[in-house]
Amino acid sequence: MKKLVILLFLCFSAISSAQQDKLLHFGAGVIAGGAGAFLAHEISHGDKWWTIAGAVGGSLIAGVAKEAIDKNSYGTWDNGDLAATVAGGVTVGLAIEIFHGKKKRNTSSRLHEYETLNTWQTDPFQELAPNRNSLKIAHD
Repeated sequence: MKKLVILLFLCFSAISSAQQDKLLHFGAGVIAGGAGAFLAHEISHGDKWWTIAGAVGGSLIAGVAKEAIDKNSYGTWDNGDLAATVAGGVTVGLAIEIFHGKKKRNTSSRLHEYETLNTWQTDPFQELAPNRNSLKIAHD
């Protein structure tokens, strides 16, 4: 819960001091970072560092592409816009890991508990098979 409060405080403080253009870049970074995090999470089978890297990478690609278009169309490149876009990706990457990481840890601990309770000490089919030594065949 503390992590959530700190994350929300950082987001609101960053948003309140940002200009409208920076806020739009931040939102675009959240969307692009979310897409990158999803792809990285699926490809890496849930590795948290790849998920965060995918979020940052996705927002970085979107930010550089937008600034390249702005440079070509208007002749200006704004590093502040790029930073706001990447900040959106970092925020979504950390948020995904905070919330998904807790669920994953709970699931893995429950799975371990289940496996511990359900391990067979002996072969479960051994009791069902007849013991050859105990069979007495009567010959007439």
